[in-house]
Amino acid sequence: MYRLILLLLLPILPQALFSQTDSISLPAAISNARRSLLQAFENDDRLQAQRWLDSLRRLEDGRNRTLEWDERWLFYLWLENYSPMFSEVRGFTRGMEMQSFYQSRPPEDSLFIRLDTRLFKEQAYLFDQIRKSALNPEERAFATLLLNYLLRLSTGEQAEKAFDDQLNGFLKQYPNSTFKPFIRARMYNKLPPSDYAVGIDLLFLNGNWSDGLERSFRPFFGVDMAFLYWRKRMNAAFRFAIGGQKLSRDVVENGYVWPEKDGSTFIAVELEGGYDLYNRAKLRIFPSLGGGVSSLHPPEEEDNPNPDYYDHFKFHGWHLVAAIQADVKLGSGQNNVTSSYHGLRVRIGRRWLKLSADNPAIQGNMFFFAVGYTIFGRQAR
Repeated sequence: MYRLILLLLLPILPQALFSQTDSISLPAAISNARRSLLQAFENDDRLQAQRWLDSLRRLEDGRNRTLEWDERWLFYLWLENYSPMFSEVRGFTRGMEMQSFYQSRPPEDSLFIRLDTRLFKEQAYLFDQIRKSALNPEERAFATLLLNYLLRLSTGEQAEKAFDDQLNGFLKQYPNSTFKPFIRARMYNKLPPSDYAVGIDLLFLNGNWSDGLERSFRPFFGVDMAFLYWRKRMNAAFRFAIGGQKLSRDVVENGYVWPEKDGSTFIAVELEGGYDLYNRAKLRIFPSLGGGVSSLHPPEEEDNPNPDYYDHFKFHGWHLVAAIQADVKLGSGQNNVTSSYHGLRVRIGRRWLKLSADNPAIQGNMFFFAVGYTIFGRQAR
């Protein structure tokens, strides 16, 4: 009977409120309505509270926000008026949230604080009302989770993880739930991961040559950087390495001399694939294989151009590469998806170079060691 009376009275708004909006400012009308809503709440007058709640919804426009969404939903839970709450949850989008930034916030008052404080104390009653309601099992389960979320009952690392596990359990039981977008967007403490991740690394690189290259060039120093893609333990990377070294002896090509102690530049561009052998909370280890193109040549400066005959010392070729990487995970960062991390990366490997088929001084391979920083960003499901 109570609900029938409530539904009949909802369209009947306080006439005085709207008759005064022409003579008083809209912000003042909103402030008065919020004050009346709080009074009805503290008097346990649910009928009046629902009428003022509906009035505030009608006062809202593109420039003025009368209630924050969490305030309104807490009132819905207190009033056991679940249907409009569920409708708003289903329609909640990032676009709507962004639109609210262009609206003036509700007046500063004590409405939310007093509402939140009282409902926190009465949480057992609210949970019991949800349990006794005529909602279907999915709606009842979601309303329970939403009340927990709105009252911020899961605080602390263990409680947050337990709440996230409850959300996972709900979505597993109801994979096609209409509440799923809101759960994904707002309710998780740590967003559940999808099957893929992206990342980058930036490493300081040291290379040592073999054979003729070892006799002709000093050790190589440079940087090694990569854009990375990961999916279900499989790794792919686009890698770029650049650095330099001096010649340790003259290099002769086509009768021209590249003199000892002159500088040289080495560049490698590669595609690699790999597989995680070990991936735990603090350490990840994965080997990789790949190939690419490489170049060894004199450095080029616009202000100090090389002689024309230096073009004979530009050596290019393809190469194979094998490496093993170890990541020491330093942390995930706040609000990042579970299993994301940043940390220290150590990379050891070998490049089988084909820079020159004819010049023994440019034949050989590179053993390299690199260490630096990596970011592994697991993407949200």
